[in-house]
Amino acid sequence: YSNYGTIGLISNPTARLRKEGTLAFNWARLDPYIRGSIIAYPFEWMEASYQYTEVRNKLYSQNYEFSGNQTFKDKGFDLKLRLLKESQLKPEISIGFRDAAGTGLFTSEYLVATKMLGNIDFTLGLGWGALSASPRKNPLINISDRFRARDKVEGSKGGEFTTDSFFSGDMGIFGGIEYFLPYLNGARIKIEY
Repeated sequence: YSNYGTIGLISNPTARLRKEGTLAFNWARLDPYIRGSIIAYPFEWMEASYQYTEVRNKLYSQNYEFSGNQTFKDKGFDLKLRLLKESQLKPEISIGFRDAAGTGLFTSEYLVATKMLGNIDFTLGLGWGALSASPRKNPLINISDRFRARDKVEGSKGGEFTTDSFFSGDMGIFGGIEYFLPYLNGARIKIEY
């Protein structure tokens, strides 16, 4: 599991999912975030997770008299759906939504492909929102101007789906490699961009 509480590399998602009926719990600390997650796989093609994140470098409120030393808390819901199952020639492809009904701090959407070759799992994806760190022009603006700019929802108290901003704004490319070390009980090395 990644530090976002879903199957992935370090911070980036992969197209992988667990077996249907799997339930997992994850706790990750990557300063300034501490995140607890519950992850469920109700179907072989679906990953759903709920996260609760403490943002340690931000106060709960801009008004110190209200929040005191209480840090900001963010709740989020993630969803990943498999579009194509991996075969000998084809990669596994999934579409995903991070923080779909949260405050907007981690909101992102992605399309990702993952392919295993020997002991190495290769991942390459396109990301919007928080996953667009290396911005490129969004190709979806050729379909509609709605995809040109991303509405800012940060500062929201969360709890509402912000579907109007899905796949809008700049797009970024992410990827990584996961190397499974043979004979070391599942140990692996992960590198991502």
